Order: sequence, then structure tokens, then C-alpha cells
Amino acid sequence: MKNSRKQAQSLIEYGLILALVAIVALTTMAKLGDSVKKTGTNVGNQLDTSSTNAMKNYCESLTPAGTYSSTTGQCKQ
Repeated sequence: MKNSRKQAQSLIEYGLILALVAIVALTTMAKLGDSVKKTGTNVGNQLDTSSTNAMKNYCESLTPAGTYSSTTGQCKQ
């Protein structure tokens, strides 16, 4: 009987610890969510700009020089 009480107490303690960890994780994610979203958006915009600039430079380096169409994303001769 003593052993089953000890196991029940341990399970309750683990459950409380898990609940506390979950609360801390949710609170942290809620506070950092906007910051992470803004950072992701900024990185995406910078990658898009870099890709567009690289394609534009490539088109201009062709012989004969082409022009980059931002609407189609392709070079025009």
C-alpha cells in the first residue's frame, strides 16, 4: 500500500511540473510570437529582394543584354 501511494505522489508531482513547463512555454511563445513573425517576414523580404537583384544582374550580363521583367520573373531579349 505504501508503494502505491508513493507512485501516485510521484505521478502528481510530474503532472504539476509538466503543467508548469507548459505554462512557461506558452507564455514565452506569446511574448516572443510577434518578434519571431517580424523577423521571419524581414528575412523573407530580404531574400526576395536579393533574388530579384541577382536575376536582374544576370539578365543585364547576357550578350546581347536583356532586361528583367519583374512581372514574369524572366529575362527579355
